[in-house]
Amino acid sequence: ENAVVFGEIGLAGEIRAVSNAQMRINEAVRLGFTKIILPYHNLKGVSCDDAELIGVKNIRQAFEAVGQ
Repeated sequence: ENAVVFGEIGLAGEIRAVSNAQMRINEAVRLGFTKIILPYHNLKGVSCDDAELIGVKNIRQAFEAVGQ
């Protein structure tokens, strides 16, 4: 699958927001990724018409999103 994942994993398995989310999304699309898995809290204020954005709150959700 053509997916990319970004975010920070906390010790308890939570996925923390990162800076420059829109820039990371734009670069992922430029590189040809069509599925972008990112921290749930980074969904606010970002957009993308060329790829599916999937926000995740913890590592379990991230693994489930990769398997979709």
